Amino acid sequence: MPLLEGRSLHSLVLDGAIPWQRSVALIRQVLAAVGALHRAGALHRDLKASNCLVTQRQGVELLRVLDFGLAKIDRPELMSVTPRSTRGPFVGTLAYAAPEQITERPVDTRADLYAIGMILYYLLARRLPFTGSDYRVARAIVEEEPPRPSALTPTVEAPVALEDLVLRALAKDPGERFASADDFDLALVELLDAENTSSAAALRPCPLGHSGSDEAQTALAAWTCFEYSRARESAARAAVLNRAWSPLALLMSLVPDDA
Repeated sequence: MPLLEGRSLHSLVLDGAIPWQRSVALIRQVLAAVGALHRAGALHRDLKASNCLVTQRQGVELLRVLDFGLAKIDRPELMSVTPRSTRGPFVGTLAYAAPEQITERPVDTRADLYAIGMILYYLLARRLPFTGSDYRVARAIVEEEPPRPSALTPTVEAPVALEDLVLRALAKDPGERFASADDFDLALVELLDAENTSSAAALRPCPLGHSGSDEAQTALAAWTCFEYSRARESAARAAVLNRAWSPLALLMSLVPDDA
């Protein structure tokens, strides 16, 4: 097996608050990995913050999903058009388990998406919504609605729309969750686009009409989304149109390459 050096998401959370943009960027990598797993015809069944390792490649965070010891391979069922499911006694980590896992109902790919929603909740709030004894946690997962991350941790600085997505992923009924990892990721991309548009409008670096202002705003929006190549290219175009943007182009030239 390859030697991977890095830190788990659980370890990163213990260091302090993580900006919501970084949390989303990391969760999108989890979704990419789990989406590939689901398309291959398997369920992970033990996704949690400590099973997601953040490594570095050329100065950019690269996340790896680990620990497939409880993965369930059932290709004929999982690759069908109908809901892909498997049945059996509870396995996994209780705090991240979906209600159907605890009650031993049929489990499909949406149970993994529930766990990813719980990981994102943990990144935002720095704690899980349900704590206490195993009985208390299991009962809460099945019967209680999780509070918003900002209600649990008032210092959370995440958009309301992001909290809405987290709560959707944690819906008791699998049918109310995202249908697939791709759907979950698309919702996050749309949220980022909306937030970047809003931020660009609120933080315009100069009045409308100044040459290069649109390109400069695009560069700043891309930078907040960790899209460094697009940020550099947009800043360079702004500097060509207006030399006043040369400092921005210089600043963007210092950011690392994309993963």
